[in-house]
Amino acid sequence: MIRRKSLIVLESAYPFVFFTQSFSDPTKFREAKVDFFNKGLTSNGCLNRELPDSPSTVYEFLKSIFKYERDLDIFLEKLSEKGATGEIEIALNNSFSEVGHCQASGSITQLQDGEYFLQGFFVGVTPVKELEKSLNLEDKMLETILAGIGDAVCVFDRDFNILFRSPLHIKWFDDPKAFMCFKNIDKSMPNRHVKKITPNSGEALHLEVSTFPIKNEEGDFFAGINIVRDISRTLKLEAKSQELERIKQDQANEMDLKTIIGSSKAIQKVLKAVQKISKLDTVVYIQGDTGTGKELVSRAIHKLSLRADKPFLALNCGALSETLLDSELFGHIKGAFTGADSESTGLFEAADGGTLFLDEIGEMSMGTQVKLLRVLQDGEIRKLGSTTSKKVNVRVITATHRDIETLVTENKFREDLFYRIHVFAIHTPTLKERDEDILLLADKFLQEFAQQQNKIIRKISDEAMLLLKEYSWPGNVRELRNILERGTVLCETDVLQPCDLPISILKNGNRKISSQALNAVETTSDPYKTKIIASLEKNRWNKTLTAKDLKMSRATLWRKIKEYSLQNH
Repeated sequence: MIRRKSLIVLESAYPFVFFTQSFSDPTKFREAKVDFFNKGLTSNGCLNRELPDSPSTVYEFLKSIFKYERDLDIFLEKLSEKGATGEIEIALNNSFSEVGHCQASGSITQLQDGEYFLQGFFVGVTPVKELEKSLNLEDKMLETILAGIGDAVCVFDRDFNILFRSPLHIKWFDDPKAFMCFKNIDKSMPNRHVKKITPNSGEALHLEVSTFPIKNEEGDFFAGINIVRDISRTLKLEAKSQELERIKQDQANEMDLKTIIGSSKAIQKVLKAVQKISKLDTVVYIQGDTGTGKELVSRAIHKLSLRADKPFLALNCGALSETLLDSELFGHIKGAFTGADSESTGLFEAADGGTLFLDEIGEMSMGTQVKLLRVLQDGEIRKLGSTTSKKVNVRVITATHRDIETLVTENKFREDLFYRIHVFAIHTPTLKERDEDILLLADKFLQEFAQQQNKIIRKISDEAMLLLKEYSWPGNVRELRNILERGTVLCETDVLQPCDLPISILKNGNRKISSQALNAVETTSDPYKTKIIASLEKNRWNKTLTAKDLKMSRATLWRKIKEYSLQNH
């Protein structure tokens, strides 16, 4: 049972007592006269009938009280057994009392003079029965609820005696006390822990055990309830969710890294360095020639970092004067310098929590270098014209195409700042250092610009690819990108040809190109003429092959050669 019940006699159930006159033969107590009885067994303390004019015999008197004669016979039989106490629960005659049911008891007592007398007690129990019935119903409902919630439930009293166990709890555990360790319960706060067990069912489960103290109105611990929940499925789902999140993050990381295109050893070294340093807050120094993708690398580091959801801001330090650079980095107050008509927020403050990329840091003035060093060391900025400082949390990535170590020896760059920014260095290779990536990059740029210009260009011709491969690329990836954008504009077929490339590419190739072709490419504004010349050169002036290459008839080709005054030299 969930709660221990005790017999409760309500105040309205007054006890009813009767006594008989003395009698000599205990076997004939049924004929004894009732000498006295009190008024009880009613809600108002009175009997429902008048007192008899003359004392009745015990049998007659009890017969008027008992509703059922069989109960009366049983009661009298118990009294007749060697004068023993008779006790029985009976139903009362409705005409006698409002109570309905009572506990009847009686005993025959021998007096000192040898006489006997009978005393009887009737205590109303109908209110108690109704209360017990109510409690039983309440307990049954509670038991049903606890058994149906899907968790294993165990209820115990202050002495840790088990009062109730749900069917699931019984199924799982043979010895609830050994498992629950009730005596370790924190009597002031709920206690929770997760435990892996193998219950009676044989299947290993991860269980969340929660023990809650129950307190009375005075705040004293008097009972507790223990709820055991199977979280195995939840843990599996969480593990699966974490795995999916990891896969998703890995895919996102791959997408961020895919912005850096290439399969060469040189670029793979860069990618490994990016992955290694991205999750750390270390200052990164990127060194590489112009156009090698230093900003692209810095963006990849930011995207893979824990700051990815925060701002990424970039600034070319070589493009601004010292005053303007200071203002851009740290901000200024109104009137800080000529033209400062209003207060401005600097990039350090705007990038708070995120990443700031400082390109061409080698061009930074010595004065600005001092201010940058203070930010890196103390994490504080001060606006131009202001006397107060502000804390910022910014990851700084620097880059330059210059040799900083040489600048340090020439006293053009602070040595302390150099060591502060040169914690983790990444070298971005030139395009010639990664020439096996040229074709990948060229194709990627071609498709990108073709889509932008609503053109269908399937590929780059082998001749054009060879020219791209042989070029020195002083402007690196940036130059390649610009050339492919120009070539996409000029291309009028579905294949990009050498004639779609600039003269610098054509002159640099190892293949011999006639001066006529070069001059035509340099001077003509007619892309169609350029294309014909390039095709003639490619096919060694074979008219049939050239016409097929240009998808025109031989007659049309001959007409165009005559129109453009083209000759084979």
